[in-house]
Amino acid sequence: MRHLLRATIVMSMVILFMACNQEPAGVSDDPEQLTIGNRGGAIKAVPFQQEFEYEVSIENLTPATADGASQPFSPPLFVTHTRNFHLYRLGQYASEELAQIAQDANSAPMLEYLSQSSQVNQVEQGNGVIFPGSMATIRIKATPGMHKLSMVTMLVNTNDAFTGIDAVNLPKSGTFVYYLRAYDAGSEKNTELAAHIPGPCCGNPFKGIATHERIKLHKGIKGIGDLDPAIYGWSQPVAKLTVKMIQ
Repeated sequence: MRHLLRATIVMSMVILFMACNQEPAGVSDDPEQLTIGNRGGAIKAVPFQQEFEYEVSIENLTPATADGASQPFSPPLFVTHTRNFHLYRLGQYASEELAQIAQDANSAPMLEYLSQSSQVNQVEQGNGVIFPGSMATIRIKATPGMHKLSMVTMLVNTNDAFTGIDAVNLPKSGTFVYYLRAYDAGSEKNTELAAHIPGPCCGNPFKGIATHERIKLHKGIKGIGDLDPAIYGWSQPVAKLTVKMIQ
């Protein structure tokens, strides 16, 4: 299992670095992108009586300032689960599995953890990096008692920034939209030094300086190290998540 996990990590990093050298797509001009949260009111927590399937799309709203910039997203990880399960919580400490994603785009530990959890219904992962202005779409199912959705992805040209959504209710009909902020996992010092960052800007995975702070909203790239905020910075929100019930 250890050899398989190591091979998975190495392959994930190879795919990430190769994909981030491609030409990014254009920038989203959605006029509602400054609206943080949801559209159309809150989804009521209506008990599920059957299995439902959803189409879930995530769009990268960070600016396409250069090849592989400002912030490509790592292949996103989606999960449906019980109401008592959480991938992360603002103001709490990141799990080791979440920290691995937020620091180095390494989803293998989280995938292993989720596959063993009795509170998880289904796990799906996007098959590639999401460039600024681009999106990825997956399908995922929810069942009675397991109708919450969570998602996480790394902003790869950072120390430990991520975006996601945690334990939201899935709709029983129609389409729902969320605008997502960037978070600081608190698990790695924000040096903004190339020697500590895994993305295409720098190519140095597993080299960060560990910290133990709580998850908080990310303050963005400050220009204190090697990263130019004009190239690698962003404004909130950084992503648009669309959830559509299809059957």
